[in-house]
Amino acid sequence: MKNSDIQKSNIINRKSIIGIIGLGYVGLPLAIRFSQEKYKVIGFDIDEKKVNQINSGKSYIQHIPSEDILSVLANGLVASSDFSKIAEIDVIIICVPTPLSADNEPDLSYINGTLKNIKSYLKENQLLVLESTTYPGTTQEEIVPFINQIKNK
Repeated sequence: MKNSDIQKSNIINRKSIIGIIGLGYVGLPLAIRFSQEKYKVIGFDIDEKKVNQINSGKSYIQHIPSEDILSVLANGLVASSDFSKIAEIDVIIICVPTPLSADNEPDLSYINGTLKNIKSYLKENQLLVLESTTYPGTTQEEIVPFINQIKNK
């Protein structure tokens, strides 16, 4: 069986560990949803306050009740600012902000900062998904060269 077939099977059978980077208005609901679907989820954020609030069962997003956080904590959701845990992840979903610059272009510094934070913990056959709102082609122009640079070292 090919690695891609094994990876697909593990995702379908909920054996994959999902990592959500950025626990804001996109990332936290996504982490909750994956956890509700019985995936093991590790949510990552650089904001220790957010990490601590989630791990103590408190929501910091108005439309997400703390009861939802408590429920998924019981399912095994963990929040962390320790990016070395990326090495344990099978599927990485990047959900960091991309605010518009003065020129009305997405500011990719959060994406690039995330890539720098996870670079030394990436392993072969991880699935990397960019969920941040940005222009078409960002994955091809930013993520692919980053991955190729790692692979060629």
